[in-house]
Amino acid sequence: MSDIVEIASYGTTFAARAAAAHLESEGIRSSVVTDNAGGAIPSMSLLSDGVRLIVAADDAERANAILTDFFDESEVEEAEEAAERTEEGSNA
Repeated sequence: MSDIVEIASYGTTFAARAAAAHLESEGIRSSVVTDNAGGAIPSMSLLSDGVRLIVAADDAERANAILTDFFDESEVEEAEEAAERTEEGSNA
């Protein structure tokens, strides 16, 4: 069994899940890890280490390469802003 490593941290669950879905489409299993009270308090992720994306250590190098191609910084920021607006709207 391979060790598990964190390969990225995101400001929102949405961005982390988008990255995880892309990795899955490329055949890499991943998990999204967050401490936000099961989604009840999304802002808790901002107080911790963010929303973490983890993969098997054996897949880390390939996963990082895939995510580098998938996300550029502006796309991440746009996705996080859209997710924040959605979360704010659902909490209103």
